[in-house]
Amino acid sequence: MMKVSDPIMFGHAVYVYFKEALDKHSETLKEIGANVNYGLADVLDKLNKLPAEKKAEIIADINKVYETQPALAMVDSRKGKTNLHVPNDVIVDASMPNVVRDGGKMWNKMMSFKILSQWFPTDAMQLCMMKL
Repeated sequence: MMKVSDPIMFGHAVYVYFKEALDKHSETLKEIGANVNYGLADVLDKLNKLPAEKKAEIIADINKVYETQPALAMVDSRKGKTNLHVPNDVIVDASMPNVVRDGGKMWNKMMSFKILSQWFPTDAMQLCMMKL
């Protein structure tokens, strides 16, 4: 079951990862109603409201983030869908058995296995545990 706080914590993770691009285009994203609490997919979908040139500029800045930030695990590497695209695609307890089975690896953007660094924010975990 998804708790009310999940999209908020998820949105914060999306914001932190894509901070540089989101801050650079914050006014434009606010005008078109993009909401990181719904994931990167919502931001990308809302970009369709913009002229092609502005949309391409924002997408280019988002793609630059992938070059500087740690690699993301993929939900669907064929579609380029990461764990930060949609909140309900991130199910840590469901993906962990696969990571263990595959020797600590998950699919990356290049459609190949890569060693995964697991990171669990202590404060977020404590918050989740308090709500159980």
